[in-house]
Amino acid sequence: MLTVVIPTQDSAHLIGACLASLVPAAVDGLVREVVLADGGSTDDTLAIAEDCGARVVTRRGDVGERLAAACVGPRGDWLLILRADAVLPEGWRAAVEKQLNSGWDRAAWLPRPGLSWFQRLPSPPSQGLLLSVRRYDAIGGFRAGEGDLARLARAVGAKRLVY
Repeated sequence: MLTVVIPTQDSAHLIGACLASLVPAAVDGLVREVVLADGGSTDDTLAIAEDCGARVVTRRGDVGERLAAACVGPRGDWLLILRADAVLPEGWRAAVEKQLNSGWDRAAWLPRPGLSWFQRLPSPPSQGLLLSVRRYDAIGGFRAGEGDLARLARAVGAKRLVY
């Protein structure tokens, strides 16, 4: 179902909680693979990835280039692109599964905990973005210099995912 993509660079202190929040969904088969889009980490990021069974795509360059490379050939039909410091709250799986069933052309950004429904910000303080591979391909995906999740969320017309 899901390929989870996480951009990293010396993110060992951040990704443990993010990866831990994915474990139950991986065990149940919702998460098919985790891919780290790494920029050449020199800390324990790669060791953590290996311990978790994550695939690592290493690229020098900006986040857009790294994410573009990591999103090639996903095993899942949907991409869940998370920030390295994301920690998905209780109930995230049900909300994501509902989104998956709403159609390939629907995308959603995952809000940070505590974000009020009424807050309207130019760049949502999101933990990540959920979109189908088909939709990702239709808009051309990530490009060099354009690694910002908010830009991609605007490009696909993503709506806020409600947990």
